Amino acid sequence: MTEDAAYASCAHIATSHYENFPVASVLVPLRMRKHLFAFYAFSRKADDLADEPWTSVASERLRALEELEALLVDPHLPTDDPVIVAVRATLRDCNLSSAPLQRLLEAFRRDVAFVAPTTWEEVLTYCSYSANPVGELFLRLDHGQRSVSSEALEASDAVCTALQITNFLQDMSIDIPRGRHYLPLPIDDVIARTHELFMRGRHVVQYAHSLRVRLELRAIIAGGEAMLHLCAQRTDTTLRPALSLRHIPLLASRFFRLA
Repeated sequence: MTEDAAYASCAHIATSHYENFPVASVLVPLRMRKHLFAFYAFSRKADDLADEPWTSVASERLRALEELEALLVDPHLPTDDPVIVAVRATLRDCNLSSAPLQRLLEAFRRDVAFVAPTTWEEVLTYCSYSANPVGELFLRLDHGQRSVSSEALEASDAVCTALQITNFLQDMSIDIPRGRHYLPLPIDDVIARTHELFMRGRHVVQYAHSLRVRLELRAIIAGGEAMLHLCAQRTDTTLRPALSLRHIPLLASRFFRLA
C-alpha cells in the first residue's frame, strides 16, 4: 500500500458520504486536502467500528478501537490499512500530534458504552471528544509551522460543538430508535443554545491564514446554520431533514452573512 494509493482511498471515502458541510471542497488548498480526507476517513472507520452492527458484543468493538489506536500511535506496527497508512503519513509530514485523534477515539468508546447525557454540560463534554478535535486539526493544518492561538481554538471548539449538536438534532429519527438520546433538554432550548454556539465561534474565520480556508470555514458554518434552521422548522422528529439544491438560497444567505 503506497501512500498515494492510501490517500486516494481516503478521498473516495470522504467524497462518497453525505455531510451537511464540505469535508474538503475545492476551496481547500491542495496542500491540505488529502490530509483532511485522511482524517475524515479515520473518523468514519472508527465510527463504523463503534456503531455499525458487525457485532453486538461491546467488548469486541472496544477491542477493535483499541487496536485502531495502537496502529495510530505506533508507526512501527505493520498494516496495509489505507486509512492508517494515510493518517500516519499526514501526522509525520505535517508534524502533528496524534492526541486530537486519540480524543476522537474516546468519543467512539463512549458510544459503545453509551450513557445518555442528563445535563447540557455532559453534552458539551461529549462534543469535546467527538467534534472539537477535528476543528483543531483543521486549524493546525492551515497554520503549518505557526502556533494556533487559544482564541482560535476556543472559537473552533464552539463551531465544532454546534455542528455536532446540529447533527444530533438532524439524526433524532435514527438515534432515538437505537436507544441514543443525546439531547437532555427540550428541542427549542437545544436549538437556541446551538445557535448561540455558532454565533460565539463564527469569528474563527478570521484566524485562517489562507483566503481559501476562510471561504471553506464560511461554507462549513453556513451548512451547519442552514441545517439548524431546517431542524427548527421541522414539525415531525421522525423525519430526517437534508440539504438539497432547493436550499441554495438558505445556504447563500448564511454564507454571505459571514463576510
